[in-house]
Amino acid sequence: MHHTLHATQVAERLAAELAPTTLGIALFGSVANGTDHPASDIDLMIAVASDPGVEVCQAEGRMAVLTRKTPADLEAAFTHPWEAPAAVPAWRYARLLHDPTGLMARLQTEARAWTWGPLATEADRWAAGELVGLAEEVHKVCGMLALDRPRAAAANRQILALQLCHPMAAANRILFDSENDLWDALADAEGPVWAQAWDKAAGVTEADHETGCRAALTLYRLAAAKLDAHLSEHDQSIVRTACDLAAKT
Repeated sequence: MHHTLHATQVAERLAAELAPTTLGIALFGSVANGTDHPASDIDLMIAVASDPGVEVCQAEGRMAVLTRKTPADLEAAFTHPWEAPAAVPAWRYARLLHDPTGLMARLQTEARAWTWGPLATEADRWAAGELVGLAEEVHKVCGMLALDRPRAAAANRQILALQLCHPMAAANRILFDSENDLWDALADAEGPVWAQAWDKAAGVTEADHETGCRAALTLYRLAAAKLDAHLSEHDQSIVRTACDLAAKT
């Protein structure tokens, strides 16, 4: 499609400008795999020796996100359960634009050979641990409903609906090239009970405010049931208390 060709050409010109100060450049995301739309941003992953960070710029009418990481950080993404689900497919489908030392090709090869096996236990523990932090959002939703503060309850309900998805993706061993794909992939993996609750909590399907809040609390309880065995005894008490509160609301 014309917009994909244009975005790819813009990416190549950006890469040529940036190349002298980098260790490698790869095009990620929807433009790389041809699933972009005319307003899609251009995602460039840039290997640098120092000064990592993220820069957003405009190039020829397109938004470009320039993510700079050191080789060590790029490699580490494959070993972190909070990064690997997105990093692995991004590298698998990346288009390498500048690779003077072969670093980017090596990372792509590693991504294509990557499996969940070595990371499975850590992924479950990390996912379970995320529930502990999100227990606070359960208390907030319940509290704000009791105090008749709908905006505060709605904000925390959205936090639950969105932030539960990344740990649940790790628990379900889901890989996603873009967050645009995460929500549907998780709904498919968890099934209709999760999908219906998420749609109500996130506002995909019509539901009144309190129903949407209770749907978010249902999501938390579903996640807790899946991950309970991976919680420490101390963390179980926190998560179960939040679940009990959610069940009574």
